[in-house]
Amino acid sequence: MKIIGIGDLLIPSQYIMEGFNVFKQAGAELAAIDWYLKSQEELQNINLQIEKYGSESYALPDDLIQQIKDADIIITQFCPINKRVISACTHLKAIGVLRGGYENINLEWANKNNILVYNTPGRNSSAVADFTVGMLIAECRNIAKSHLNLKNGDWIREYTNKKYVPDLPGKTAGIIGLGQIGRKVAKRLHGFDMKILGYDPFADNIPAYIKITDLKNLVQESDFLLLHSRLSAQTHHLIDSEMLGLMKSTAYLINTARSGLIDEDALYAALKDRKIAGAALDVFNVEPLPAGCALIDLPNVTITPHLAGSTTDAFFQSPHLLAEEMLPFLSGNIASDCIVNNK
Repeated sequence: MKIIGIGDLLIPSQYIMEGFNVFKQAGAELAAIDWYLKSQEELQNINLQIEKYGSESYALPDDLIQQIKDADIIITQFCPINKRVISACTHLKAIGVLRGGYENINLEWANKNNILVYNTPGRNSSAVADFTVGMLIAECRNIAKSHLNLKNGDWIREYTNKKYVPDLPGKTAGIIGLGQIGRKVAKRLHGFDMKILGYDPFADNIPAYIKITDLKNLVQESDFLLLHSRLSAQTHHLIDSEMLGLMKSTAYLINTARSGLIDEDALYAALKDRKIAGAALDVFNVEPLPAGCALIDLPNVTITPHLAGSTTDAFFQSPHLLAEEMLPFLSGNIASDCIVNNK
């Protein structure tokens, strides 16, 4: 059994070799290569392209495909494994994706070729949850804005929310999406003595401190609206002008998930007209943000360049987590909950 990892700028091949060393110890052949790109910006742009248009929208170079064509198992993070790659890898039996999303895999073609696809759900859930709480506090307490002003030589103590700068205890956090990240955010905010509302039609075994409610009520009651749902046809623009109109004028919207969950134009209008207190955003329709992006000039928004899941610990641990789930595959055991096409 031959396992080949495809490293990238965020999870280099060395990390994959270290994480999957247990496969080598079990007698498998282990190798890894790197998918060379010019910069993290190029990697991010390719990833965004694949998220929008699928794995077939990007063609890997022939020399990289040649290096992986005899793999029984391919491990990848962002590198696309599309129809052309799968067809070239005639021994391929399984694909492991070092993150929760698997948009870079042609799942339909994998199914037709009886190839199992594993993902790594929650691999950076703590990183995103921590960052989300940081964004929430940074926006409502004006931390990022005042930092920037001081850097520019301006001593400013009053901002657009000066009449309702909040304490967190007793406030209501409404969380849309109660997967691993949403639950970890809920746990952290519960530790701030906040009331937690949740909306997720598919979640079960919800902690007692999360009160489940319908979407409209959650939006209306929340002092902080946090998005942690997956992006799908059903959740695209889930937060539109109607939903924004239901929010309290003193409420904040936090999005560290997917930009498509929000109608960005409607959000801009709501912020510009002060219909809501503010927003903290780590994801955008166009990344990197283009010059002249209207959101940048708003005084009631905190923005970051898609950083939420990017910690060294998350990247380093991903291969170890996935290797643990995939190791039973060597002995024919395919009972893992991380297999996305064997339900």
